[in-house]
Amino acid sequence: MEDASSAPAEGRAAAALPPRAAWRRKMRDDVLDAARSMAAERGWDSVSLSQVAERAEVSRPSVYKEFGSRGGLSRALVQREAERFLGGVAAALQRPAATASDALSAAVLHALGQARDNTLVASVVQAAREGSDSLLPYLTTRSEPVVTGARELVRSWYQAHYRHHDDVRTDQAADVIVRLTLSCIVLPPPAHTLHETAELITAAALGVLERRPHPAGPGEAQ
Repeated sequence: MEDASSAPAEGRAAAALPPRAAWRRKMRDDVLDAARSMAAERGWDSVSLSQVAERAEVSRPSVYKEFGSRGGLSRALVQREAERFLGGVAAALQRPAATASDALSAAVLHALGQARDNTLVASVVQAAREGSDSLLPYLTTRSEPVVTGARELVRSWYQAHYRHHDDVRTDQAADVIVRLTLSCIVLPPPAHTLHETAELITAAALGVLERRPHPAGPGEAQ
């Protein structure tokens, strides 16, 4: 019999929650699971909050109380997906590689591959190509929470592996690689394989680190 002290920390934490908090956590996860499945099956624009509540077997008022609105559910769904996605990218960055550049390229390749195989992302992108999908803005124009998390992850990695560069340059390089990767997830380059795309994105980001500053022109500050 497994000793309680050897159980996963997450399981112990869940077991320690008061009944009401444990129910709320499970309800939230069930609703997000239902929303994800339905969005992947038929596109988010075809899914109502009532349908999600029915699939999750919870009341509609409970869903509204937890998420506030359909937009709130959209944000929570994308945020949870992003956290899981970034966990995989973080693991990919830590795998042994011949050079830091190879590690970065492998992580970008992992991100592109995971996005391609992710049924929710595939559904959002396909719906966008056919017209519109209300989840797409959370991956593009309203994606700042997603972009911020990814940028902080890559920025920390840059600072550990390219210590001779200042914070401004590593911030810029992190922003470039995150936004280029996101752009290629939403609009994949048709003429490139995932490996080629990953190498191009990596080269562009490393180019930001290595670029020479332009000399100041007449009247410009040094």
